[in-house]
Amino acid sequence: MGHLRFRVAQRDRLGAEALSRLFVAGGDDIPWSTQTRWDDDVLAVRRRMDDSGCVHVPWRVDGHGQLLLNTGTLMERAQPYLLDVELARGLLQRLRNRLFFWESSGWTASAEAAAQVRAATRLFAAAATRQDDLANAGRLANESLAIALSAAGGLAASYASHALEARRDQPLPGTLLGVSLGPHAPSPAVRRRVAETCNLAQAPLGWRSIEAREGRRDWKTTDEQLGWCQTAGLKIAAGPLLRMDDRGIPDWMYLWEGDYENLARLMLEHVHAVVSRYAGRVHLWHVASRVNNGTLLSLSEEQRLNLVAQTLQLVRKIDPRTPTVVSFDQPWGEYLVRGDEELAPIHYADALVRADLGVSGFGLEINAGYFPRGSAHRPIVEYGRLIDQWSLLGLPLMLLLTASSSAADDPRALAKIATEPAGDLPPGSDDPQHAWAAAVAPLLLTRSNVQVLVWNQLADSAPHEFPHGGLFDADDREKPVMRLLQELRTRHLAS
Repeated sequence: MGHLRFRVAQRDRLGAEALSRLFVAGGDDIPWSTQTRWDDDVLAVRRRMDDSGCVHVPWRVDGHGQLLLNTGTLMERAQPYLLDVELARGLLQRLRNRLFFWESSGWTASAEAAAQVRAATRLFAAAATRQDDLANAGRLANESLAIALSAAGGLAASYASHALEARRDQPLPGTLLGVSLGPHAPSPAVRRRVAETCNLAQAPLGWRSIEAREGRRDWKTTDEQLGWCQTAGLKIAAGPLLRMDDRGIPDWMYLWEGDYENLARLMLEHVHAVVSRYAGRVHLWHVASRVNNGTLLSLSEEQRLNLVAQTLQLVRKIDPRTPTVVSFDQPWGEYLVRGDEELAPIHYADALVRADLGVSGFGLEINAGYFPRGSAHRPIVEYGRLIDQWSLLGLPLMLLLTASSSAADDPRALAKIATEPAGDLPPGSDDPQHAWAAAVAPLLLTRSNVQVLVWNQLADSAPHEFPHGGLFDADDREKPVMRLLQELRTRHLAS
């Protein structure tokens, strides 16, 4: 096993449960199974690989809250690294690389933003050359981090505004913006605002609600949702037909756990019934979700992949004209740290592409700031790197986003999911959900292969998965993020 050792100047900046969430990854950012412990005052990190790698750490930065930061590529050595300094080095490296990428498109950073990057670089240089003075080096490195993150936010906003304004007279062709309706029928007021804001709705076609009792399918709610979408002029993304986690199947299916042949038969029967009923009425089949990380009836990775392949073939056979998409949650692959799984999300996707099954695109489910079922908050530059990686597959992307508007308890949330602490909000803002979406969504929409953007949770009034993640609160009142989405569609997206 490979070993890396760190001194930590400001230990209180390590996030909650940091030792269980810290990991090492290679140049592709795919995590390796990692073990971490304290040896006196030295942080010892062990991983299965002996290769050099980047260490990713939940770290609190003044003014920015807790973010998953990473070092540069580190090799093993006897002398411990200073973690504070290496995190500053890693962030500046990625920021400068992303800045080069943005400027190569013809955009130019403002003098103020460029000065911030230089200031952060000077602070890092001072920290790196004073590591014998642990306290001083740590202070300088963390000041560098705070300034670099502020610069990254400003640069990303400026670049996104420039890139989207350049297309103002040419709205992004085929780009759809929508929301997942969930298994419950929304109120008339919520429906009206969805129709005003979105040009697409995702109807879940949940197996749990359609066939709560074996052999008895109830289509009422789904028929109503699809009928309303058609009346409102919304395009329809139907699915996921298979959701590969513990909420994806009816309770009676647990009788078949361990019997893969019958499990596959029953799942494919459900898919056949749904696609046969609604073929010609939907514009996109969301064939499967959470393929990479689901715990569906203890299916192995190979069994899950085979089941998705069979489902794709069945959908294409019944409805060959409608595009199909398969989605993955935790697209950075944080779950690999536990060592229970071997395949990263992009490995599943690559296998489906190579199998030539006719998949039209892939979905990335980014439930930001949730733990353990979501993805950690990251510096803004990491979203660009993620899209770069998935762009190599050469297929369009559908992004499914969620973020929390509050850190308070949410009694209607179905699972015990924690929200990460938010940082200081921009002036005039009191909503971390809106602040996150305002920073991330415009940047994602600058990428031409991002063709569908879906908010993953409609309302907090009905039972839901992610605490305070809806576009409407527990009383069905519209949240500020709804207006942001409407503005994005009005100004930049094709209707």
